[in-house]
Amino acid sequence: MAVKVVTDSTCDLSSQVVRDLGITVVPVYVRFGEKVYRDGIDISHDELYQKLETDRVFPTTSQPSPNDFTDVYKELSKET
Repeated sequence: MAVKVVTDSTCDLSSQVVRDLGITVVPVYVRFGEKVYRDGIDISHDELYQKLETDRVFPTTSQPSPNDFTDVYKELSKET
C-alpha cells in the first residue's frame, strides 16, 4: 500500500521537493480586503510578495477548510 504525504501551503517546501516526493499541498487562503486567493493557486508567491509591497491593505490568512482536506483525501484514497 502506498503512503502519501499531505500538508498545507505554509510548509514552504520548494516546488521541486513537492514534485520529487509526490507531496500534496492544500492551499491556505490569503485575503486582501474583499479578495480571497488560494496560496499557490490563485496567487503565486511572487505576486503575493509584490502585493505585500504595493497594496495598502495588509493581508490575513485562513487555514484550509476541513472540506478542502476531505476532497484531497478522497482523491488520494483511490490510489493509496
